[in-house]
Amino acid sequence: MKPKSLKVTFNYKYAVLFGLALLVILMTVPGCSYRKADVAYPPPVTCDTSNVRYSVEVTNVLKNNCYICHMPGFAPSGIFLNNYTVVKNMVTNNKLVNVIQWTPGYDPMPKNQPKISECNIAIIRTWIRNGAPNN
Repeated sequence: MKPKSLKVTFNYKYAVLFGLALLVILMTVPGCSYRKADVAYPPPVTCDTSNVRYSVEVTNVLKNNCYICHMPGFAPSGIFLNNYTVVKNMVTNNKLVNVIQWTPGYDPMPKNQPKISECNIAIIRTWIRNGAPNN
């Protein structure tokens, strides 16, 4: 005895309804997503200029950005920034703040290096605004 063949007919109407139902289900099920608030970003860097002292904050800025070229033993310009009196003189003639801010008409410092960060410039400006004390 021969097996009867099954005749399968494809009904486009039911296929479209099935596809739409599947699409609705997939759109309503939560997928892989995140909110920016859920991502652990490092806290923003703050610039503390509330207690700027020459002996700590200002000398750190100078050490990290200027001493490589402005130290005794190596200072092609002859300007040694490891001495308060010299730094104070640079403040008095407005040269220090203008060279680190890259003010037009002044030689931008540090020479052939990226500009000093805005935070470090703010530290120097705060110290100057406070009278540039030797503290």
